Amino acid sequence: MNMQLTFGAQQMHTSRRMVSHPKLSRLFQSVFGYTNVGNYARFTIFEKLIPVIGLKADAKVLDLGTGYGEYSFSLAKASEEMEIHALDIDSERIAAVQTAIDKSGIDNIKTHCAKIENINEDAFDLIFSVDVFEHIAPGEMPFKSAFEKLKPGGHLIVKIPNKTQKTIFPENWFEEHHHWLEDEHVGQVYDLKGLSDRFRAEGFEVILGSCSDGWLSRLAWELAYLGKKAGMITQLLTLPLAKGLIRLDRKFHCETWGNAIQVIGQKPKQS
Repeated sequence: MNMQLTFGAQQMHTSRRMVSHPKLSRLFQSVFGYTNVGNYARFTIFEKLIPVIGLKADAKVLDLGTGYGEYSFSLAKASEEMEIHALDIDSERIAAVQTAIDKSGIDNIKTHCAKIENINEDAFDLIFSVDVFEHIAPGEMPFKSAFEKLKPGGHLIVKIPNKTQKTIFPENWFEEHHHWLEDEHVGQVYDLKGLSDRFRAEGFEVILGSCSDGWLSRLAWELAYLGKKAGMITQLLTLPLAKGLIRLDRKFHCETWGNAIQVIGQKPKQS
């Protein structure tokens, strides 16, 4: 299926800041588009990965660690026949996703506030997890549960930060962020080979492994981070430049290294 994916249309319903100032937020979004540079960058990778697996229009899909549901909404809008399950253990985020579903009238997304092994659904064509596994200790990462929930021939996509990060501006400019990473990224332990090996150890056949987020993408993130710290106006002014740098990075970056890694695994058709 040649799927046209769009992103960020539901931000008006899921962002606390936008919900609090709806009129001003609509104006900002009409001028600047989606405002979270990190999520925007992740989506530009997601939209490159989906065509690799040849997803069918009526596929059954699990968004594992959905957050605010951006990828679920993107797929749901691309195909009304698709059955999307958006799962997260954060009840507040799932509530925000459900509100966005209700307000937008989308009827092919079902939400779950649970761990993957505790939902009464299986036989998924695709399970994907974008920048989630790094928040989970390696021994608790749900590879086994994902394998069991996939139908034979189904795919698992995992995108996470590379364990080794390269920066441009002095690292002490991002000290607050580094402290956050120390607490949050307990699973940021893999390079591309390590993640691919983990897939194979869990029974998957690796059909794609690549790196992303090179120098241009890193520059975009650092500018956006510094702009946000300086205030809302500066954050908005840096958005067009940051998005442009990310798009350039996706065109010209050599995928043999990068600050992010992604692997697509397939459950053997005979298992």
